[in-house]
Amino acid sequence: MNQYPAVSCICLTYGRPQVLEEAIYAFLLQDYPGRKELIVLNDYVEQTLRFDHPEVQVINCPKRFYTVGEKMNVAVALASHDLLFVWDDDDIYLPHRLRFSIEHFDPQQGFFKPAQAWVWQHGELGGPVGNLFHVGSCWSRRLFDGVRGYAADGTGYDLVFEERLAKRFPGSTKPYPIRAKDIYYIYRWGGTGSYHMSGFGHYKPGGNVGHDQVETFVRQRARRGEIRQGVIPLQPHWKSDYQQLVTSYLATLAGQPAPVQS
Repeated sequence: MNQYPAVSCICLTYGRPQVLEEAIYAFLLQDYPGRKELIVLNDYVEQTLRFDHPEVQVINCPKRFYTVGEKMNVAVALASHDLLFVWDDDDIYLPHRLRFSIEHFDPQQGFFKPAQAWVWQHGELGGPVGNLFHVGSCWSRRLFDGVRGYAADGTGYDLVFEERLAKRFPGSTKPYPIRAKDIYYIYRWGGTGSYHMSGFGHYKPGGNVGHDQVETFVRQRARRGEIRQGVIPLQPHWKSDYQQLVTSYLATLAGQPAPVQS
């Protein structure tokens, strides 16, 4: 395998450009030396998202997908490359994510996910915590095709996908024992002003949990004027210096003075 093969990152979004801009910025900051692309799939029909960049493709759908699992499958189908990274629109990935993942990716295993992640809540960083988050993973199209993609379902579709991989390809989903200084994924819970699909209930096979609740949440906020409508030119940026937050937090864990970046 090429040391730094071309990779595709898939980012689903629905009615929250304020966090999507941070996710896109995280992609643009990646220090990966190989070819890369970000597929942003938007199915909130009240917003037409715009961003012009050779590595970012924003696709606005005229109708909402029935399940997030089906939406993921479409995003994978649109991806140009065969190594795929899940790129959540409301979380943060540090600049070394792509490079580190590929440098530790085993083509025979075909799946990579670190065992730990950081957690961000209301501006405070915590952890490391055990990483159950599928959105910190990458995998080959070979594995994806081998289990016929994601289940057409809501909350829990990602866990089902990994369960299918573990069954079809034993040992493939074994997490990588990452060191704290190498952790690249920051899972954000409270304080983004947005929703979490998983917060609307637990997985029920065929239940499509969270789909209608997310739509209701977005509709209510839009009625209050809290969600922009129409054509939205995206302006990628970070609201906080997340790299500095992690650097300072690591120093605190080690009992050392926090370094200051100039």
